[in-house]
Amino acid sequence: MVVDLGAEHIGVSYGAIKRTPAQLDCASARQIFESVQAEAVKVGLTVAEDLDEISANLNEAMPDVLHLSGDIEAISPEQVAELKRRFPDLRIMQAIPVLADVPLEDQKVMEYIRAYESVSDFFLIDTKVPEAGDIGATGLTHDRSIDKAIIEATDVPCIIAGGLDANNVREAIDLTHPYGVDSYSWTNYDGIALDANRRKDPAKVEAFIKAVRHG
Repeated sequence: MVVDLGAEHIGVSYGAIKRTPAQLDCASARQIFESVQAEAVKVGLTVAEDLDEISANLNEAMPDVLHLSGDIEAISPEQVAELKRRFPDLRIMQAIPVLADVPLEDQKVMEYIRAYESVSDFFLIDTKVPEAGDIGATGLTHDRSIDKAIIEATDVPCIIAGGLDANNVREAIDLTHPYGVDSYSWTNYDGIALDANRRKDPAKVEAFIKAVRHG
């Protein structure tokens, strides 16, 4: 559905060990990856921090891009490089945590960019709450000027995320000029349980993509 409406990447959180409420098992992820339209870029999201666990999940269900969305300091750039050695055709999308209401100079964002840009094919810039271990899925926005600063500081293609919906995504694009945009929380159905089989609201997805493409 989301690809038919114009999305170019689809993301699936999955793994053999249940770590987040929205996570699917490997068999379900594999079914999606094998069934979705061929033109879609298939993104697998993990918050796992152990390379052998991540590798086992990849052997069960292989995406085009692996989205590392756990604690960024739990997997070093050297470990990301090892993942790329194990899976030479796999691209890596490293989540970059941005704290809301905290000035750029008081965050480690630029340190992370410099540390991970040699091993990342994409960055996904997302909002992180201080008490959470993983990055994103908060529905919260952050200062888009930080996204702009990151995008201008690196040659790695950057996807912006964090509280984006049909009402604010065009403004965010016009300010930051990213490679792409990502939406989770605000294109889901209202009030639906996180473990429901269908989360994406077609009307919200359509409105979001129209806003992205046409303003």
